[in-house]
Amino acid sequence: MHEIVSAVMGHTHAVSGLAAGAVTLPLIPLDRLAGQLAWVACCGGMALLPDLDHQSSTVTRMWGPLSRALSVLVVFLGRGHRGGTHDFLVAPVFWWLVVYFAGMQKWTLMVVLAVAIGLALRACHFVIPGEYEKSWPINLLVSFGAAWWLVQHGATVDADWLPYAVALGVLVHILGDALTVGSIPLPFSWLDGKPNRMGSGPMTTGRWYEHVIAAGMVGVTVVGLYLHVPTINGFVDQVGNAVVSTVNPADPA
Repeated sequence: MHEIVSAVMGHTHAVSGLAAGAVTLPLIPLDRLAGQLAWVACCGGMALLPDLDHQSSTVTRMWGPLSRALSVLVVFLGRGHRGGTHDFLVAPVFWWLVVYFAGMQKWTLMVVLAVAIGLALRACHFVIPGEYEKSWPINLLVSFGAAWWLVQHGATVDADWLPYAVALGVLVHILGDALTVGSIPLPFSWLDGKPNRMGSGPMTTGRWYEHVIAAGMVGVTVVGLYLHVPTINGFVDQVGNAVVSTVNPADPA
């Protein structure tokens, strides 16, 4: 039962991160399509990162034994579920630092992008036809293939944005959990393994309204991409004009 609830909350976190990424695109100095898509993908994928502290979470199950091994380390460092990984002061800064150093090299940057893409695929399976993205070996291959393409087509250009994308995704996740009954820990209260919560939120994971929120975040993402990515904007407008011309051809002179 907890695995089902975790999956539901997982896609809500992911689409919330995607929406945050699409909305904040004007704040990021990226003018290449690859970089813009990488920013949005990172925000969405990394919005699942804090849940590495739980064995049944989407992120922990993403790449089978590989992600489970990473989860063991994160659980140890964060002192359990919704501990340090959900500290709104510590977690964004911690992951910012990790990704900052990873972004210094081409191949470690590719790993970070692969993690973000894999998480987005794993969490957003509800809008992707088929079941292939749920199989961790296929997810692993697709994620690294897409990350390689992004690196080869400009994702390494001005990659200083990457740590901020990860920090934003993590913060979006934490803010989402702050609205749930389980809430999040008070800063640093988790260090002894017995975190004090900030108070019970009004929402419970897995309820019908979570699907409504997720659908709304998908809509925000689509609108944000249309408004802030010139390549997508131009393509959509071109297709729209072509459809209009076909349906309502100009009258002959």
